[in-house]
Order: sequence, then structure tokens, then C-alpha cells
Amino acid sequence: MTHHPIRSRKLSTLLLGLTFVAVGATQACSSTSSTEAPPKAAAGAPDTQPDLEKTRSHLREHVKYPATRAEVLAACADTPEFTPAEKAWFSEHLPDGSYATADDVLRSLKL
Repeated sequence: MTHHPIRSRKLSTLLLGLTFVAVGATQACSSTSSTEAPPKAAAGAPDTQPDLEKTRSHLREHVKYPATRAEVLAACADTPEFTPAEKAWFSEHLPDGSYATADDVLRSLKL
């Protein structure tokens, strides 16, 4: 049996190319599914609007004004007063901006 180096090289290159395509497709599928955000319902409990009095008290006592959106959210995140669902609600409903008072935050939240 005669060995043909050119055919062997072409066959090796073809097999190597197919291997890369197969591995790339597998990685693309697995990375796509892990980076996509899960549907909101599957992410856990729905976001819950916090109690108005608890929110008002927290904003007046635990946030130093003037405060940015990030500072208000950080103050809420660092407290056990709110559940994770309530904290998520704050994050989704508080617009970007700077707030001079707790009442400004409450107005922006439409509470």
C-alpha cells in the first residue's frame, strides 16, 4: 500500500478543521445559554414594592443627602430592613439623578 503524503495532509487538515468547528459550536451553544438572562419569572420571586412607611423612614434616617441614585441604592442594599425582592424593586424604579431630600426620592419612585 502506497502512502500519499499530500492526501494524508489534506485529510489531516480537514479532520482538524472539523474538530475546531465542532468544538467551537459546542462552546458557542454553552456560552450563549449561560450568558443569557433567565426569564424574569424563572429568576425567583417577583420584585415587591416595599411598604411606604418603612421606605419613608429608611430614606430619612439612613441616606445622607444630597445623594445620587447609586448612593440611595447602596444605602438600601446595606440594610436588612428590605428583602431582596424589595431591593430589586428600588433598583428597577429609581431613576438616575441626584436627590436633595427623601421626599425627592419618594416622588421619583411615585410613592
